[in-house]
Amino acid sequence: RRQPSAFCAALPWAIQPLGGESMASSSTSCRDYGLQQRIAGSCGAEVTAFMRCCDASDLTFRDAFPSPPSSSPCAPAHQAVARCVAQALSSGRGGAYDSCARDFAAAQCEGLGDTEASAVVFRRSWACAWRDFGAPLKMLLVTSEAMGECRSSGVPFRDTETANEAKFRGAWAGTAL
Repeated sequence: RRQPSAFCAALPWAIQPLGGESMASSSTSCRDYGLQQRIAGSCGAEVTAFMRCCDASDLTFRDAFPSPPSSSPCAPAHQAVARCVAQALSSGRGGAYDSCARDFAAAQCEGLGDTEASAVVFRRSWACAWRDFGAPLKMLLVTSEAMGECRSSGVPFRDTETANEAKFRGAWAGTAL
């Protein structure tokens, strides 16, 4: 059994994710923390702008971040967050990255105006992000709320676990794994 790296060992394990669910394992938690840091590094300005819009509009950031009301004055700011998250997560390979690739690519298209069709594109991309990357997004929500802004620690992260899974999936076909 592999020992966690110094990076993983230094994480604040006492922090519980949103909703009170327990963290599955140290490697999953480390991956989620790394992805949260990647998203925060890429999308910190967008998340902070959305948070401030929620404060100005009397919306609760905790409620509006996962599923904002479509008629909200902060909908354009949330679409900017969805586009940025799609861009930040589109560089990964394997598993969840591949299942969201089409929706993430659609959300990154330039020229998506303020139409109902573009709102559908952003909702699909955001739903995919929450389905497959919910834990890192919940961590992002909680830490942003606690700090009053969204920013990363500046530590680079590369998700090699999911990439390796994609690389060797063909070799595992037909096995008990």
